Amino acid sequence: MGNTTTKFRKALINGDENLACQIYESNPQLKESLDPNISYGEPYQHNTPLHYAARHGMNRILGTFLFVRDGNPNKRNVHNETSMHLLCMGPQIMISDGALQPRLTRPFEDDFRRADCLQMILKWKGAKLDQGEYERAAIDAVDNKKNTSLHYAAASGMKTCVELLVKHGGDLFAENENKDTPCDCAEKQHHKELALNLESQMVFSRDPEAESIEAEYAALDKKEPYEGLRPQDLRKLKDMLIVESADMLQAPLFTAEALLRAHDWDREKLLEAWMTNPENCCQRSGVQMPTPPPSGYNAWDTLPSPRTPRTTRSSITSPDEISLSPGDIETTMCEICMCNISIFEDPVDMPCGHEFCRACWEGFLNMKIQEGEAHNIFCPAYDCFQLVPVEIIESVVSKEMDKRYLQFDIKAFVENNPSIKWCPTPACERAVRLTRQGSNTTGSETLSFPLLRAPAVDCGKGHLFCWECLGEAHEPCDCETWKNWLQKITEMKPEELVGVSEAYEDAANCLWLLTNS
Repeated sequence: MGNTTTKFRKALINGDENLACQIYESNPQLKESLDPNISYGEPYQHNTPLHYAARHGMNRILGTFLFVRDGNPNKRNVHNETSMHLLCMGPQIMISDGALQPRLTRPFEDDFRRADCLQMILKWKGAKLDQGEYERAAIDAVDNKKNTSLHYAAASGMKTCVELLVKHGGDLFAENENKDTPCDCAEKQHHKELALNLESQMVFSRDPEAESIEAEYAALDKKEPYEGLRPQDLRKLKDMLIVESADMLQAPLFTAEALLRAHDWDREKLLEAWMTNPENCCQRSGVQMPTPPPSGYNAWDTLPSPRTPRTTRSSITSPDEISLSPGDIETTMCEICMCNISIFEDPVDMPCGHEFCRACWEGFLNMKIQEGEAHNIFCPAYDCFQLVPVEIIESVVSKEMDKRYLQFDIKAFVENNPSIKWCPTPACERAVRLTRQGSNTTGSETLSFPLLRAPAVDCGKGHLFCWECLGEAHEPCDCETWKNWLQKITEMKPEELVGVSEAYEDAANCLWLLTNS
């Protein structure tokens, strides 16, 4: 078997197709075990049997390898050359740094035979890919010198092969490491007629770069003026808007969130109000005017609370110096239950300075969250309109209540944002964000398009609905006309339908006469 394999390999390397076919057909064991995709190793530049069959234009062996033995023409050798590269090198072209060194005397095969082999490679189908398509031979694959199969076919002067490659989408503008196109290669090898033919096709064809740019513009034109958002997308959008606004106003995140909420989550509207009167803007939003952080600080959450600490205990005071007399202990009364707040209880620091015990805080916050007012919780003190920071809510309530608070928070974000609406389909948790000219966008700015009066939108799960009335999509008809039409249909009498049907038939007959006369 080993001797037979060696003889078969030598026949392939020498380009003796008759001997190779004779050995292959007369040895069932060789036919059964031969894999045309297996490399012959480093001494043979990692060429496979398929490489040698293509190099010498052995159409019978090549067809067997491709369609019987599952050969793959995209396999590469040490010089990154595919079978198509070696096939298109032709019998005459000499390349100094190729895969078949030392170069043997190549048999003079005609253009037709190599074109027949090329057609077989172009018809080849490999494994099924993820997108449902099949693997195909890579026409524009480049070797280590950035030559494509079209470069070699043009340099070899193989007109039929060049025509086949161009017909199947070969890149006329591809450049090798010498900046030569296939047309340049043909001209350098003195194939003037072929060079002129390639040049004319380059003139009347389109530059791939220009085509890609046009494709990008076409994709932009087709881009829908809305986007479907999952719950996690809504959270990300909200957080991004808050962070960007806080950075723009040089304010804490809580302050930026309250300001945005009071201005319908419209950053441009907020900025306009801020530039007019920042103090009034903060007052109407239920937050204090932000104070610049101390020198050397880079985080707003390092600002000290305006409230005076309740306990006299200090981290630098020794235990022996602590006085336990009742007169030395500062006590604070809860403004809800009127009980003294224990000095051992973690304080709840509100920016307004009002103090309540943790039990009253928890009961108050739980009640507000259960009522669905998570986005608009003010200080429980009488006549105080200071918003409760989210940090306080998260530190006081239980994990389950905190999770519920976050759900209400996102719900409030959508309902108070004019550019976002929930999908009306039952049990669908998605929302739709519509982009309008002048609307507030965050992150990567979404293009704004002229919109119809009642645009149809999709939440991303195939639920199509009208943005304005949240009913069945009826674009380009406006909501009022659509409503009147539905009303008219419900009021239509059976005898009126006969006339409509006759009018429809008359119109169809007229159309047929116009198109066939």
